[in-house]
Amino acid sequence: MSAYDHDTLGKLIAALRPAPEGWVRAAQELPAARRGIDDIVDRAVADAAYRARVVANLESALADVGIEPTPPLLDELRERFRSI
Repeated sequence: MSAYDHDTLGKLIAALRPAPEGWVRAAQELPAARRGIDDIVDRAVADAAYRARVVANLESALADVGIEPTPPLLDELRERFRSI
């Protein structure tokens, strides 16, 4: 394994093509989506009536907190609700 100095690493990184726009957008949106999912799950743990509404309509629960209900996020919520 070679040891590179900061300048060499910087030049190598600069030579790379930019990340695809979708990757950049996903990376920017992911922290807010995680917080939204955590909030939904926390409320659902504390409130059985809310939990029933969320489980019945996951898409609406995400939309209510301003998150687009994409398949990966819906899968994440379903997985989190399996353990409640």
